[in-house]
Amino acid sequence: MLFCIQASNPQVTEIYDSSVYDLSTAIESTFPMRTEKAIMVWNNIYIPLCYKYDISYMINDVIDMLKVLREKQEGKIVIHWLPDTFRSDWTIVWKDDTVDITSFWGNTVGNVSEMLNCQAIVSMNKIDFINEWKQLIYNILEGLNKCKYNENNLPDIRGLIDEYSLISGKGILYEQN
Repeated sequence: MLFCIQASNPQVTEIYDSSVYDLSTAIESTFPMRTEKAIMVWNNIYIPLCYKYDISYMINDVIDMLKVLREKQEGKIVIHWLPDTFRSDWTIVWKDDTVDITSFWGNTVGNVSEMLNCQAIVSMNKIDFINEWKQLIYNILEGLNKCKYNENNLPDIRGLIDEYSLISGKGILYEQN
């Protein structure tokens, strides 16, 4: 597997926090620190992603990335992932049905950055790449729902809902065989 995401089955706090002001903060308050992590597989190297911190910090870039990949036939974007335990820069280039991601890894859980930098490029079908994010986004939306976050009290959830609904398939680990 070059790239896939195992979304796992994280617990949620089921607590609504009225002081939450944006999607990132809502995700951080939704997931406890000690729960299952999502696992990103990059060229057969496994990278744990904490819902509470990593994914909450990444979510706006994920939404923007998925939107531009969906809307434009070709292009190039650079994402600087900033979580302390998923510090990476991705240069994403796509044309037609193919996406090529060149990465530089600074810091990851498990100190696998050196291995990741030796396997820095992932090339795959663009739709397959987009589909890999579906179950992760589903888990986030379900968690937010259980904590009573919705468009009325968290307007920027709309972008996440829209991108989820526009993902046509499932990631490889979630397809029916």
